[in-house]
Amino acid sequence: MPGYEVIYANLRFTLPMDCAGDTTFEGKSQQIGRREKGFAADGVKILHFYMTTGTHDMVIISEAPNDEAMAKAILTQIAKGGITTQTSRAFTEDEYRAILDSL
Repeated sequence: MPGYEVIYANLRFTLPMDCAGDTTFEGKSQQIGRREKGFAADGVKILHFYMTTGTHDMVIISEAPNDEAMAKAILTQIAKGGITTQTSRAFTEDEYRAILDSL
């Protein structure tokens, strides 16, 4: 199954806080679970979640059956509002070796 790195890059993303002025943190941690269930509904498994500092607010490492499932999951989350994303396809070491061997 392909692996993906999803970077939430918008400071308006409401998980765990909304830097556009929301300082109410009550219930924010439950949003992680709701987003995870949303991804799961599209066949995407969240493997790791990290709150980060710097350019991006969060990084999610996930797994999807194919690129189409990942795209659908991301677009579904974007449609709910408040986020922008940057998604990268990650290749496993074995996949990387196969690519190199095919050259």
